Amino acid sequence: MAKKKTSKPIAKKKDVKIVNKVVNKSIKDKQANKQLKAKIKEDLKTKKATKKADLEKESAELEQKLKLEREKLEKKRLGAILSSAVARQYLIDLAGENTLAIIKNFATSTSDEELSKNLKLKISDVRATLNKLHSQGLVNYLRQKDSETGWFSYSWTLNSQKIEEWLNTKLKEKRATLDLNGENYFCSSCGLESLVSFEHASNCGFKCNKCEKDLEFLEEMTRLEELNGIKL
Repeated sequence: MAKKKTSKPIAKKKDVKIVNKVVNKSIKDKQANKQLKAKIKEDLKTKKATKKADLEKESAELEQKLKLEREKLEKKRLGAILSSAVARQYLIDLAGENTLAIIKNFATSTSDEELSKNLKLKISDVRATLNKLHSQGLVNYLRQKDSETGWFSYSWTLNSQKIEEWLNTKLKEKRATLDLNGENYFCSSCGLESLVSFEHASNCGFKCNKCEKDLEFLEEMTRLEELNGIKL
């Protein structure tokens, strides 16, 4: 006798609703998880960007502080150099009468046009002085070309350390030429550069060639050390 086929029970509507509800909740959970992950990822990205911006800001502020400190040190060193009459005269002899004014008005980086405008000097005179200083490495420049006009512009920087080294070398060269066995005379205002022999001093009426003040007798090494006190 053949067995009767039994049919599967038809799911009740309530059961279907429960299944659909579970499926829908699962889908919503996945979507929520996906959105949460996206939000976390975006938050991390924002935090990284903020942190990077903060670090860049701190770095820029630190660089600015260091720049200001370097400028202060440069001004201090330059002031010490230019306090020497000998140093001032050497620089004038090298690059002309505008040298001191140009050196004193240097910013961290300055163009020849800015110097010309600030000092009310011809730009050709400013460039002539800068080129002479550059010949001894006392100033440096950066050349940039304007992409539109094709003209070159020059940004100049002062090298105080090189100026100090150059002047010390000049002083050493001068000291090496002194004849301490003979009579020598100098101007206390103009310093070592004004040192001359007795013969030269007598021909000038014992007056300084530069400032016309009376020349003084140089008393061997002791007086020479005092004279060298007007140094860098």
